[in-house]
Amino acid sequence: MTNFDDLTNRVLDKLDILDAKIDDLCTWKVKMQTEWNAHSKSSEDREAKKEKKFYYIVAIMGVALAMFEIASNVTFK
Repeated sequence: MTNFDDLTNRVLDKLDILDAKIDDLCTWKVKMQTEWNAHSKSSEDREAKKEKKFYYIVAIMGVALAMFEIASNVTFK
C-alpha cells in the first residue's frame, strides 16, 4: 500500500508543479497583454495627434489662401 501512496504523492507533486507553471504562464500572459494594450493605446493617441495637427495645417492653409484671394480681388476706389 505504501508503494501506491508514494506513487500518488509523486503524481500529485508533479501536478502541483504543473499547476504552478500554468499559473506563472497565465500571469505572464496577462502582464504582456496589459503592456501591449498600453502600447497600443499610446500609439493610437500619437497617431490621433498627428492627424489632428495635419487637419489644422490644412485648415490654416485654406484660410490663408482664401484671405490672399480676397485681398487680391478687392479693389479700392
